[in-house]
Amino acid sequence: MSEDYKYKKSFEDELDWNLLGQIHKVVLQISSFCFRTKQICLTVDIAAIGILIKFTENKLDASIFITALLIPTIFWFLDSMSYFYQVKLRGFMDSIIDRLKERNAENLILDSTQCVIAKERVAKPTKMRVLNSFFNHSMWIYYFLIATDIVLWIMWKVGVISS
Repeated sequence: MSEDYKYKKSFEDELDWNLLGQIHKVVLQISSFCFRTKQICLTVDIAAIGILIKFTENKLDASIFITALLIPTIFWFLDSMSYFYQVKLRGFMDSIIDRLKERNAENLILDSTQCVIAKERVAKPTKMRVLNSFFNHSMWIYYFLIATDIVLWIMWKVGVISS
């Protein structure tokens, strides 16, 4: 590539760069939404359990444990769907980058390892991508909340914790 080469965007390049920027903004918003979802889940969970404890006159009953199970499960579903679309959009971003690279290949020194998201994460069948959206490192808080509730519920049922 010569030193005096200046990148001149074609009409298609301009469209792709604009689309890439828009999708990047959406992915950032979804990522922020996922973080806020976890915060709201904790807030709602604590508030709902506190209210139920007052309604049950400070005695434990099954409604508290059911609520403590339902709230993180619902938020987990919501967060997982957001994660799924985040992965899908990142894969689309890579396809846009690939189009830009193809159109401008003669002036690029390409690094084939550079991508927004690993190709194998996007290329998996939809069933696997949905499963991966529910079971990944960013969902640990829901696992923790659900597991804690189940353990406490069992302890209450067998009498380790009393009403």
